[in-house]
Formats: sequence, structure tokens, C-alpha cells
Amino acid sequence: MKPEEHSTLQRSDERSLSSRVNALARAIASGSPGDVAALRRLTPDDPASPAFWRLAAAHLDGALPAGGGEAREEAERSWAAVMSGMALTAGLHVPRRRAGAALAQAGYSELRFERLLRASGPQLFREVRAAAAFLASKAVEFDWTDLAALVLGDGGPSAERTRRALARSFYQQLPTQD
Repeated sequence: MKPEEHSTLQRSDERSLSSRVNALARAIASGSPGDVAALRRLTPDDPASPAFWRLAAAHLDGALPAGGGEAREEAERSWAAVMSGMALTAGLHVPRRRAGAALAQAGYSELRFERLLRASGPQLFREVRAAAAFLASKAVEFDWTDLAALVLGDGGPSAERTRRALARSFYQQLPTQD
């Protein structure tokens, strides 16, 4: 594949993720209080909530590997982690408001941010939940696309690029030290 084709494909994938995240954020924000509470309690290993499965059926078609198997189950676990965090921040999703910048402006510590960037697997779920809970406690609006990309890309070829983009947006917002 030529570099320009890869770049175009990458932008297309990002738009697709952003569109899915925007649709999920709207659905969660307008969902019943019971469904939002059920989503908040989701764990990636046990996405047994009907609220999760309804949203997955309505908004994740094409984002999950076809059929069953381990790849699909892993994708469902990742989306459960994302939706759980999104439910914590229901109503705070604003497209194009970078998550890293929002965390920095809200006063998220560099130590906690570093743990978020270094985490993977179940620890990443905990760190994303902690970041979401922090932003929710401050009522800070942000775009969930960056955090969704971090969770969904965990261990994949785009993971480092996603971490670097988060770090750039975080550190560009911190006051400079002389």
C-alpha cells in the first residue's frame, strides 16, 4: 500500500470511529437513567447488560469482527470498557474537544496521565475509568474518540500513535515551566 493510501485509510477509520462515538454518546446521554446506570457498572469481562447489547446492536455493526470467536469477544470487551466510561460522563461528549487537553485543563496530574498512557489490558480499563470519573467530577466536556481509540487500539499497530496524540494534546495545554 502506498503511504498516501495508508494515510487516507487511516483518516477514514478515524472518521468512522468518531461517527460511532458521537452516535453512542448521543444514545447514552438520551438513554433511560436505568440504562445509563447499568452501563456505568459494566465491566469488560462481563458485558451482560441488556443496555450494552442494545447499543452494540444499534451502533457497532461493522465495528465488530464478523461471526463469533475470540476476536469478536475482545472487541466487545473493549467497547464495553468504552461505553462504561462514556456512561460516567453522559452529556459531556463534545466532538473535537481533545481528551488530553481537557484532562490538562481540568488539572489531571501528570503522574495519573502517565499511568493512563502506559497502561494496557485491564489496567487500561481502570485508568480510562479514573480519567472519565475525574472529568465527570469537574463537569469537563471532551471528545470520547481519543479515549475510545486508546482502548480499542490497545496492543495494536495504532496504539503508540494514539498515545502520542493524547500526550501532545495534554502537554500543549499545561502551563510552561521556566
